[in-house]
Amino acid sequence: MPLTRRAPHSLLSLAVVAVLAPMSAQSAALPAEEVAALRAEIAALQARLAALEAQAAAPAPAVAPVAEATPTPRVDAGPGLEIESEDGDASFGIGGRIHYDVYAHDADQVESTGGSEFRRARVQVEGEAAGWGWRVQAELSGRNTDLRDVYLERGFGDSTLTIGQFKPFRSMDELTSSNDLSAMERGFGSASGLFADRQWQQGVGLLTGFEAGSFGVSAFSLREDNTARNEGWGAAARGTWAPIREGDRLVHLGAWYSIENGGENTPGTAVEVAYGGRRGPEALLFESVDGRDFDQRTGGVEFAGTRGGFHWQGEWSRATVAGLAGDGRLEAAYLQAGYLFGGVREYDLGEGVFGSPTGIGEGLWEVVARIDRIRLRDAGDREARRVVLGTNWYVNDDLRFMLNWTRGKDLATGDEPSQLALRAQYVF
Repeated sequence: MPLTRRAPHSLLSLAVVAVLAPMSAQSAALPAEEVAALRAEIAALQARLAALEAQAAAPAPAVAPVAEATPTPRVDAGPGLEIESEDGDASFGIGGRIHYDVYAHDADQVESTGGSEFRRARVQVEGEAAGWGWRVQAELSGRNTDLRDVYLERGFGDSTLTIGQFKPFRSMDELTSSNDLSAMERGFGSASGLFADRQWQQGVGLLTGFEAGSFGVSAFSLREDNTARNEGWGAAARGTWAPIREGDRLVHLGAWYSIENGGENTPGTAVEVAYGGRRGPEALLFESVDGRDFDQRTGGVEFAGTRGGFHWQGEWSRATVAGLAGDGRLEAAYLQAGYLFGGVREYDLGEGVFGSPTGIGEGLWEVVARIDRIRLRDAGDREARRVVLGTNWYVNDDLRFMLNWTRGKDLATGDEPSQLALRAQYVF
């Protein structure tokens, strides 16, 4: 028995001895009743001592283990669904977007018919586990049913590695989410023109952010769904710089370059633009044939900025396209400006793109104007232009209504149609 546990009992024993010793000597001189009382007290002390020693000798009772608390995941159910582990190391989410458009055309030379369509109807699942993130996004809007983003990604310090199907790093207009565009359609220098049917590509990309900007590189194939694997390759790089970021003041500068070399089974491509608005008349500027002769080199520069609610954005790009149908040098440009009444357009420094406005609250209005132009300079001089005027009503963070009026012109034919379009947009 350890000394520390024995000490109190030893002291009690000494106390009993100290009482017994003088009492034994004096018991003869005391009255009988006092002697009896003292003996009873001594007996009580001895019983107490025996009980304490027995308690000390007994094994200590086992301590029941404390049950660990069951981890409680965090669940966010509106809009969309997101589940995250208590430690934040794993997550799973479901979301999507619905863009429903209604069109009315005022035809000039080419007959156009109004109507409606689901411009986009996408569902996506995404998550993170063991340091890797992932996303699978499907387009379900009728004839456009297809996979969009399908990739794995992992962060390394200030860099992010992406493997799978995603947008190559080219053009601010192209990389801005369709949920955050100020006008209903992108410019002619995007997948709506220079990169038709080549918006998402399969490959690998590395995006690095730094104090005042970002730099991204990607290598990819030109494969489309259900085609052979020897379809050619491509590479793209984009750098951005924001020299001014002070409160609601921003200046953005950027540059990018893209190479696309066709393979034996590369599908032919056409640079065709809807100059009179979505589902309106189209101008064919360039068309290549199937096969290895397809080759396109494209470069562009960007500038954008904000000052309070006022925001602007513009790009100029040039593409040199070679194919059996001839060589072509295409130039595309747009200039856009808008104003938010009570809000400011958010800016993602790491990706070099605009996001949704701040200050939406219970409603926010925006007006926007845009000029688009594209020109084929070599194999037949052709040019198309359009002007877009629009207003946007942000009902809340998830719901937006867009109204665009478009006036276009095909300079080769003189056709000048116009379109009025309305969009209901919901993000979940």
